[in-house]
Amino acid sequence: MAAFVTAVVLLAGGWLLWLSQQDELDSLPRADGRLIFEQEHQSVSGARIERHILFRDARLGRIGVTISMPQAITGEAMPVVVVLGSSREGRDNIAPFGDMGRTVMIGYDWPFSRQAFDGDALAALTPDMRRRALGVPGQVRAVLDWLDGQSWADTSRVSLIGYSQGAVIAPSVQRMLQEGGHSVGWTVLINGGAGLGAMIADTTALHPAWARPFLGLTADRLLEPIEPAAHLPHLDGQFLMLSWSGSGLPAQAVADFQALAPKDKSLVTLSETGRAERLARSLSMARDWLTAQQAIVPEGAGIENNLSSDRTAPARPEIASSGVKPIKVVPVAVQE
Repeated sequence: MAAFVTAVVLLAGGWLLWLSQQDELDSLPRADGRLIFEQEHQSVSGARIERHILFRDARLGRIGVTISMPQAITGEAMPVVVVLGSSREGRDNIAPFGDMGRTVMIGYDWPFSRQAFDGDALAALTPDMRRRALGVPGQVRAVLDWLDGQSWADTSRVSLIGYSQGAVIAPSVQRMLQEGGHSVGWTVLINGGAGLGAMIADTTALHPAWARPFLGLTADRLLEPIEPAAHLPHLDGQFLMLSWSGSGLPAQAVADFQALAPKDKSLVTLSETGRAERLARSLSMARDWLTAQQAIVPEGAGIENNLSSDRTAPARPEIASSGVKPIKVVPVAVQE
């Protein structure tokens, strides 16, 4: 038994050492080829249409996104905004932005189990969770590759918004996009941090509590390919970085995250007391900043908007009660 335990420890230690020697970007899986279209459902609200599309790839598995765009597709191709949020479903992550005018909004569906979103620390320790987490950058890149063939999407004008866990994984996503030839001109990172192990070990929402330190140590090795600190210094474009005072993240993680980002960036710290107010203000500022940068021109907005705007978010930040109900849901059997 002692010999068996020793062998297991040596094998595990050797594997972790081998992982630590790998290049972070090279360790992230890419799509096997062109995405295979599986199914689509549409819902209509006001002047916009939401298309929830499921793709499949032999290497990356199932990929789900919600694409929000104007019903009337006329004129020039529209700029693209990719949103990585805090909810499991992509449609919930783009809902707080409301009507973004002639803009294609891409809400990414996280591939994680519902238990992981409920704070189950043990559910995050499985090899399957690691495989899913490392596949996120490649999945987003595969979706952008698919968008290249859509006449209504201007993939030369791509913005990336990450908030909460989306801000943490956004740097690895953007670097993967850059490697694939997708230039991200504007990036908004809201409430992000660097140092996955320390942040996970400090997350009080994870249960059971005794697993947090172990999960943090494990994350430092197993999730190293998506560690923000490994990718932030390599990113291009314009950056807006927003943080919340009392966000729950370790102060050092937030400081490292902001220090590692490209020098051409704007830093803003919000101090509103309630989480809903901070999220609403953050998304409103993100929209204003993208407008001022001429990355987008939302419905009813002008280029004169800037970070000092007092305009509130166009939709309620409580995503589950956004009040937007689809008029109809129609399955679409369309081969893309």
